[in-house]
Amino acid sequence: MSKVKTNNYIYQSKKKEEAPKPDFKKVYFALAAVCVLLLAVVVLICVEKGMENKLIVQNKSSHTIKQLQFWYEDESGEIIDIMDFENVLPKTERKESTENLALSELMGDAWLSVYMVFEDGGDALVQTGQFLYDFEGKISFELDDTKEEELILRLKAGEGLFNSTTVTGCDDVYYINPKEGYNID
Repeated sequence: MSKVKTNNYIYQSKKKEEAPKPDFKKVYFALAAVCVLLLAVVVLICVEKGMENKLIVQNKSSHTIKQLQFWYEDESGEIIDIMDFENVLPKTERKESTENLALSELMGDAWLSVYMVFEDGGDALVQTGQFLYDFEGKISFELDDTKEEELILRLKAGEGLFNSTTVTGCDDVYYINPKEGYNID
C-alpha cells in the first residue's frame, strides 16, 4: 500500500500547476465606465456652449405682439444695442443670438429692458436683473394667457447648464393687460 501512496504522491507532484487567468471582465468594465463618463462630459460641455448668448422668445398667448425690443441699460441711462422683433404671432417661438448685446461696453451694472407693444393697443416696459459685463447666458421671454384678461410674462436670464440666476437676479413674473399695458416708473 505504501507504494500506491508514493505513486499517488509522485503523480500529484508531476501535475502542472495552472497559472491563474487574469479577469479581463473587470478591466473591460472599468474602460467602458471611463468612456461613458468622458462622453457624458463632452455632451454636457456641448449643451452648455449651445446655451450661451441665446434669446428665446415664446408667445404662448392668444395676442400678437406688434413690436418687441430688448436692450441693456446702465445707471447713467446709456443703452447697448437694441434687439427688435416685429409681429410676434400667437403660439410661436423665436430663438436668436444675443452676441449683439455686448455688455462689455457698459461700465458697472446694467439692467435688461424689454419694451413691447400689443396689437390690442397696450404697451409695456419692464426693467429687470442686475447684469455684469461678462454675462453670456440665456435670456428667456415667455408670455402666456391667464384666466382673466391679463397676460403673464416670465422673464429669466441665467448662466450655465442649469440656467442659474444667482449672478443676474433676473427671474421675474409680470402681469400685463394687453389693452392697458404696464410700465415701470
